[in-house]
Amino acid sequence: MRTHPQPSLPVLHQSRFILTLAPLLAAACVPAPAEPRPALVEAIDHYTGVAGAVDDVRARELLEEVAATGDPLSVMWIARVHSTGRMGFPRDEERARAIAAGVIRKVQRAAESGILEAVFLMGTAYDEGLGKPVDPVRAALWHRRAAERGHVLGAHVLGNQYSEGRGVDEDPERAVEWWTRAAEPGDAITQLRLGEAYEAGRGVPRDQDAAREWYGRAAAAGNAQAQEALDRLAAADPL
Repeated sequence: MRTHPQPSLPVLHQSRFILTLAPLLAAACVPAPAEPRPALVEAIDHYTGVAGAVDDVRARELLEEVAATGDPLSVMWIARVHSTGRMGFPRDEERARAIAAGVIRKVQRAAESGILEAVFLMGTAYDEGLGKPVDPVRAALWHRRAAERGHVLGAHVLGNQYSEGRGVDEDPERAVEWWTRAAEPGDAITQLRLGEAYEAGRGVPRDQDAAREWYGRAAAAGNAQAQEALDRLAAADPL
């Protein structure tokens, strides 16, 4: 009986990364970006909730579409969501590092030329160890540069760093300040964080009405944790 040879382990390993290699090969032919592609901007807005509601399915569709063209910023975003396991992507730090390594030089050149999305992604690079060594201090510097120019996720992550004392001195009040900058345009997770801060009185005076307001905004954008918090507060203090 004739048998067929089984694929060698290297072939199996290569097939696992086929989706990783395609955008990297395309990215090798694409120059450092001048500005983020409109589809990437839209994907991020759906991801954060700035578009009106969180929609990870649409965000992923748009991101994969633009990353397939080799756009370095979009490819770096693919690395970011693999690193964190967000937007419906499985968490895979090895794949994230492999993806980032192929585009980090172009992302850095774009950041050094002042491209705002690239500035934020350099913070991601140092925060997550994507194409750069993990360095929370440098991550905070890049996130601050992005946040000061109005980047929603830059303010979001910088607030997280102040809340956790990661790369900066722990400072709950400054965390709230940066989260507020991210929450006002519609970032649902920072709206949730503000609800938690006002409910607990961490970084701000305790204020249940403000907590309900921020939880309500996050819940309206589709954040399930915020809806659970609203339900809990309603059960504890029925009208």
